[in-house]
Amino acid sequence: MFDRHFFAARRVALGMSVEALAEEMRVAPSTVRRWESGETCPSLRTLVLAARHLRTPMVSLMGETETSRVA
Repeated sequence: MFDRHFFAARRVALGMSVEALAEEMRVAPSTVRRWESGETCPSLRTLVLAARHLRTPMVSLMGETETSRVA
């Protein structure tokens, strides 16, 4: 599952605005905002691109799902 909180935190940590990241990824700023709000999730192909632009392993953009957690 896409970790929107890490995605947004990583973007901010790199000093990137929503608009700057969107421009680099060639998507609309509203698309990045929808990802960060949880309204939508990027495709796998887009996650690969996002990881490259955010300089982080793609797996870091994937969070745990409720069913994958061990109690």
